[in-house]
Amino acid sequence: MISFITGGVRSGKSRYAEQRAIELASRRTDCRLHYFATSAVYDREMEQRVNIHQQQRQASGQNWHVWEQERNLHTLLAQVDKQEVILLDCVTTLVSNELFYGWERGEEHWRNADYQRKVVAKLTALFNRLAADYQAVIVSNEVTSDLPAADEGTVIYQRLLGQLHCRLVALADEAIEFECGLPCWKKGGKGC
Repeated sequence: MISFITGGVRSGKSRYAEQRAIELASRRTDCRLHYFATSAVYDREMEQRVNIHQQQRQASGQNWHVWEQERNLHTLLAQVDKQEVILLDCVTTLVSNELFYGWERGEEHWRNADYQRKVVAKLTALFNRLAADYQAVIVSNEVTSDLPAADEGTVIYQRLLGQLHCRLVALADEAIEFECGLPCWKKGGKGC
């Protein structure tokens, strides 16, 4: 089961996703909550955002098992019991981490169409597995509704992210878009 939650930056989607994961876990006996955090702390702003998320999880009173991993999330699944609840935050960062891996060493694999297809296939396989075996709340950002990008890397990134969002929505039992702090149910659930 997948609950896909997307929206603009700082629209309230991560807080809502945490609440949704807790709700899903409460429906099962002895269900653990897992948090797959995909972002590296690379500046002061990101450090503050991570601290806020940590405080929110602590305030929830739940025992979150936090996994901080920027890539290859499929390797974590062997350590999570099937049917447990996983909150993956966020796809936007995960796609960037996978697509642009090696950029700091001057590698530009992202320019290669075969490499791009492998990234999409790898993440699609992860999402398929989450849908089949786990209760997953997956968070992403809407970055494809901005003005058209001028640089090649951003164009490729937005295209791949859009493809993956479409696949996630197809797999999802519910798809929710956040606007101005309000959830709008696009699939399943309560409607807009």
